[in-house]
Amino acid sequence: EGLHAFLAVSRGSAKAPRFIVMDYQGEGAKNHLGLVGKGVTFDTGGLNIKTQGMIHMKSDMGGAAAVLATVKLVADLKLPIRLTAIVPAVENAIDKDAYLPSEVISSHAGLSIEVVDTDAEGRLILADGLSYLVENYQPESIIDLATLTGSSVGTFGYECGALFSNNDQLSSALQK
Repeated sequence: EGLHAFLAVSRGSAKAPRFIVMDYQGEGAKNHLGLVGKGVTFDTGGLNIKTQGMIHMKSDMGGAAAVLATVKLVADLKLPIRLTAIVPAVENAIDKDAYLPSEVISSHAGLSIEVVDTDAEGRLILADGLSYLVENYQPESIIDLATLTGSSVGTFGYECGALFSNNDQLSSALQK
């Protein structure tokens, strides 16, 4: 499938990665929403190993959990929408096969990525997830859910989460 960035992140783990695709098509669907959820089931930081808070790194799959729960809820409620969800699920671990800082890897979109920090694994798996979703399903809107814990907490504290959008109408609706 050309998911090179996704597979690069998973190389250091003994556990096989999973690229989960769910496509719900509700009766009478008029809108098509795409969801992508960051599914790093454990994040050691890779070769740029984390120095603190390692016990909490099982939570780096919060975006994936939210996407999986959303698909279940939408299906249970039989909402009249089309919902395509992608969950790239990997473990960012360390071993002899782990991807390296300074390595240049390819991506699903055909772009090259120079790895500067192996603890930026979420960007790599999300890049492939987003590209795959757009190329294969063409949703009208896409919501990408990722923990971004350190950056978000460092910027906003624990009072709110980060939201970035190029669509003011969607951003306002999500905030409401």
